[in-house]
Amino acid sequence: MAVAFKAKLWNIGAEAQLYAGAIVAVLLGTGAVPSPFVLPVTAVFAMLAGALVLLGPALLKTRLGVDEVVTTLLFNFIMLLFVSYLLEGPMKDPMGMGWPKSEALLKEARLPRIAEGLRLHWGFVLAMIAAVVVYVIERRTSFGFEMRAVGSNFGAARFAGVPVNRVLIQTALLSGGLAALAGWSEVAGLKGHLSQDLSPGFGYTGIIVAMLALLNPLAVIGTAIFVAGIFVGSDAMSRAAGVPTYIADMLLASALLFMVLAILLTKMRVVRG
Repeated sequence: MAVAFKAKLWNIGAEAQLYAGAIVAVLLGTGAVPSPFVLPVTAVFAMLAGALVLLGPALLKTRLGVDEVVTTLLFNFIMLLFVSYLLEGPMKDPMGMGWPKSEALLKEARLPRIAEGLRLHWGFVLAMIAAVVVYVIERRTSFGFEMRAVGSNFGAARFAGVPVNRVLIQTALLSGGLAALAGWSEVAGLKGHLSQDLSPGFGYTGIIVAMLALLNPLAVIGTAIFVAGIFVGSDAMSRAAGVPTYIADMLLASALLFMVLAILLTKMRVVRG
């Protein structure tokens, strides 16, 4: 989200891209790729799948002027229905006792845990590395400069000779690939199989994380941990004290609202009449 929003490409379809990466993880991680190469190969192809999912809305925006908010949002529902079809049909686990889930990944296709007894896996480290890489791209490369220029002022960037359409397409490929990498990590590192409830709304939560981090890739790390802590804490409070879990949504919505208001006030000056 932080990558796409930096160029004012309003990608609301990270949920679809996440599931695209998860589908590829299962397709290639259940025996289609030789064991020594299964992890890197599935990760790369998962990113390609997510990039292609966002490529369509990006082309519609750059070629026909179609609003990407609508197209990416609708892609979420299309992908969820497609996943439902796969889990009730071609990808359904024959040994799953009728439950709509895929076959389990091979052991070689699973991300190892960082420590025994914990659910924390190496996908967490990979996410932090990705954040650092994106920061370097944004701050130290010509593509990153063009991305920030397009996001700052679309018309001025075009007047200055920046290939706006090309930058938007490249940004879409990077954003979609990262979202799909998250889906691959969720399957390979935690779930071990594909199911319809793989994501409880990670794609939408990413919007809140990106905005609270002010689209800074490094700040996304801390913000994501903060948001995750609120969700996990609300679940624990619900079990221990009967507090509704909706308190997490209320807190995050309030935090985002105050953040947007603070940004607005920094760009305005109150003058007494």
